Parts: sequence; structure tokens; C-alpha cells
Amino acid sequence: MTYLFFVQSEGRGHLIQALALQEKLRKHGHEVLATIVGINPKYELPLFFREQIGRLFTIDSPNFIVDKKNKRIKIFASTLRTIWRWPRYLASLKKIKEIINDLNPDALINFYEPLSSNYYRLYRDKRPLFCIGHQYFIKHPVFKFPKISLLARWTFKFYNYFSAPARAAKIALSFTAESDQPKKNLFVCPPLIRTTVKKQAPTSGDFILVYLLNAGYSEEIIAWSQNHPEIKIKAFWSRPEEETRFGKNLVFYRLSGEQFINCLAACRAYISTAGFDSIAEAAYLQKDILMIPTGNHFEQKCNAEDAGRAGIALASKNFDLPLITNKEKTRSDAALRAFKEWVDKYDDKIIRVLEGGKCWR
Repeated sequence: MTYLFFVQSEGRGHLIQALALQEKLRKHGHEVLATIVGINPKYELPLFFREQIGRLFTIDSPNFIVDKKNKRIKIFASTLRTIWRWPRYLASLKKIKEIINDLNPDALINFYEPLSSNYYRLYRDKRPLFCIGHQYFIKHPVFKFPKISLLARWTFKFYNYFSAPARAAKIALSFTAESDQPKKNLFVCPPLIRTTVKKQAPTSGDFILVYLLNAGYSEEIIAWSQNHPEIKIKAFWSRPEEETRFGKNLVFYRLSGEQFINCLAACRAYISTAGFDSIAEAAYLQKDILMIPTGNHFEQKCNAEDAGRAGIALASKNFDLPLITNKEKTRSDAALRAFKEWVDKYDDKIIRVLEGGKCWR
């Protein structure tokens, strides 16, 4: 079969999912014709993604606005800008239609890119649409929402609806093995872990690894590292500089592919804003994990809550590194082993779903 990808570019998670699934589809004899990415004009797509994804198109698409400190998401401002920029998004919908008419894929796969689903609704496309993400796991009966406002919960559910039409198949990536929900058109699959991660031989090195969705949180890391010069920290952020050092024990790198994976395999512990995919990669490599949801990022709060349910990570409201450095109990060894077994045993379930076969778990 031939597929067309749609990818939201916020953070690195959806980009990584697309690369991992492209790898699986090619392994099973399928073809990814191209990838359409909804971009944030303030950020450049990572080089590792542009080099590996193949034929690439970009479109203007809704994205979040962060505060002046580059930390918290401004929900109201993001909503207003989406409304104001709607004429641009209509042009993006027309561009999507032109690409699809030209390539004529057998099926569409959406990694939480909202305009793809609105194209699907507007033009009444009849081919299969598969919407992939941990976000859709909130419809599963085992999921429990964190303590967020009713408005935040409603907003998250609405965005899920916005990104996935009712007749689309929802593939919920999950930290734990759970049953499918056929009546909800919901299929539960393991996280998409790339082969390059699986081939790593994890060790416990002499440094802590940090990944920041928004670079404003670097202030907390810098301050902590200055007070604890004995702790070595390697960090990745979205800024373009190749390498930025703060003292003798802290270095920030521009987000990359191979370098990040090598550091993840070798680190003593992993600390991150609560994106789903890097947490899944760290859990696969059996690392101690501390998650700090980005301010006002409801999705990340849900990720942290669900990782806690699965027993694979500890969550905090700030970068409380002593939770790691003091060797507090951050996760269950049994839970991490169960997570790895879930990924390894059912790694190709998502391919069966995409091929249109019956769920076999």
C-alpha cells in the first residue's frame, strides 16, 4: 500500500513517530509517498528529520504561542492567532488537496496535525485515515485525567476531535498493554521506538541527560548546575547553536538525532518536559525518568499522569533534580521490564491495523 503522512512539528515527538513508522512500513513492503508537515515559522525542522523523512512538503498550520520567558503556553493567545490566521490555513487546505490529487495515496496517516483532518472533512475524502498519538488514549477506560480544570479537559478533548474525524481510526499509543475499543474505533498499540534506539546497549554513565521543549526552562537547569558543580549535565534544546557551555559541568546541544540517542543510552538518568516519545525511548532503555510538564500544556500533564500510572516515571512541577541525584525511587523495575516486553512483543501490531486486518491481540 501507499501512504501519505501528516505531521505536527511541535517538539520532536510526532517527528520521531513518523520516522519510526516509515521504517516499519518500508520493512513490510509498503511505501510512504511523502510527508506534509505543519510548521511553526519560529522553528526550523531538525536536520535529522529532513534528512531521513524523504519527500517533504510544509504548510502553515496552527501552533502554540509561548510566553516571553519561553516557558508556558499562552492558550488564549494561541487560539486568537489561529482564528486570525485562518485565511492562511485555508490556503494550506487547498495545498493539501493538490498534493493528494497528484500523489493519490491508498491511505492517509495523521500524527496529530489538525489541518489534515479538516481537509478530510471539507473534501469528504473516502480513503482510510489513521490518526496516531498517545493523545487518543484519553478515550480508553483505564486512563485517568490529572488535576486540571474542566475547561482544560474540554479543550484537550476538542483538539482531539479537531485532529481526528469520527470515522477515522484512532491508534492510541500506550505505555501499557491494554485492550482495543472497537466501538470507539480505538486501537491500542505500543509506542513507536526506532531501530536505532532498540540497538543501543544502555549503560549508566556519569551524567544526567535533559531535554527541553521550551528553552526558557534552561534558567532552572543553569542555576541548579552552578550550585552542584559535581553533577555533570548534558542537555538538548531548540536553539540553533551547536554547543553552549555553562561552567564545567553543563553543556547544551542543538537537538539532533544520533547524538541524542547516544546520550540517552549512556546517561545516568533522564529529565525532560513531559513529551511522550522521548519518555518512551528512555523507558525502553530502562532509565530513571523525571517528567516536568510544560506550563499550561494539558497534553504533557496527561503524559506525566499516565507514565505515573504505568510506573515508569516520576513527575514534578519543576526541575527538582535531587529527585534523581538523591536516588529517590522514581520508577518500578518491573514496570520498565513490562513496558519493554509490550513494545517488543507487539511491535508490528500497528502495521496490521494499517493494513486493514483484524486486531490480533
